[in-house]
Amino acid sequence: MTTAARPSADAVARNQFRVFDRIGNETALTDEDRRRMLSLSTQQWLAWSAVRNGGPVPEEPILPVMLRRLAAASYRMAIAAECMAEAGRTRPLECAIPA
Repeated sequence: MTTAARPSADAVARNQFRVFDRIGNETALTDEDRRRMLSLSTQQWLAWSAVRNGGPVPEEPILPVMLRRLAAASYRMAIAAECMAEAGRTRPLECAIPA
């Protein structure tokens, strides 16, 4: 029996950021909007942004916390993207983003 290799923490974080970015692009959110959605300081945002480009996972916020933030923010943005598509709107602020 072959055991499947588990993805590294860096790979999981990178993949979740890609999902977050793709939905953020669909909803036309700026990097500043995205940073605020994840409750990150500017310094933390820069460190986590480096993960998208192959950098290491930063120490703060810790990976489990960041993955929860990414999932929650991605969900909220997906709801906004769906609203935008249904209503023919171009900005997420025209649709209610769940808290």
